[in-house]
Amino acid sequence: MIAAQNEAGQFFDKSVVLITKHSQNEGAEGYIINQPMTLAPSEIFKKRDIAYLGSDFHLMRGGPVDMDHGAVLHSDDYRALDTKPLMNKLAITETQQALDDIADHAGPKYFLVLVGKAVWAPGQLEEEIMGNMWIPAPYSFDIIFNTPDNKKWQEALATLKIDANLLTNQAGKA
Repeated sequence: MIAAQNEAGQFFDKSVVLITKHSQNEGAEGYIINQPMTLAPSEIFKKRDIAYLGSDFHLMRGGPVDMDHGAVLHSDDYRALDTKPLMNKLAITETQQALDDIADHAGPKYFLVLVGKAVWAPGQLEEEIMGNMWIPAPYSFDIIFNTPDNKKWQEALATLKIDANLLTNQAGKA
C-alpha cells in the first residue's frame, strides 16, 4: 500500500506499507517499510539486552500501534521456530531470536528491523482506499530491501506508472 501524499508531518505521509494480514472479520495489519527511526538503535538494544547488529541494519518505524512490538521482516533464507512465510521470498519473525541470529551472523541475508505496526479495523482500510488515502500496489522485494528508504515511496508509485510529482493532497472523485 502506498500512502497518497498527505499533509507533511502526518504519521503516514509518503509511507509504503507492506500488508501482512488482511481479512474481512479481523481487519488489516502491516508494517511501514520506508520510515527509519530517529532513535539510536543502541538505545533499544541496551534495554533489551541484544547484541549490536552492525551499522548496515535498518531500524524502521513500522507503525503507530504497539510501539513495544518488534519484528524482523526478512528474506526467506532464514527460519526460526516462529518465522511466518509471507509471500514470494519474504518472511517475518517476531521474536528476539532473529535479532540474536543476525548479531551472530546466522540471520537472513536481507532484513529490516521494525518497531511498531500499522493496524486497521475491519473495513477501515477499504474505506481509506475509497477515500483516496491509500493506493494499492504490488509487492516488490527489490523496493523493500534494495531501494534507499527515501526513494521507496517514489519507486512504489513508479511500479504503477504514477509520477509522484503529479500527486496532490487534495482528494476528489470523478
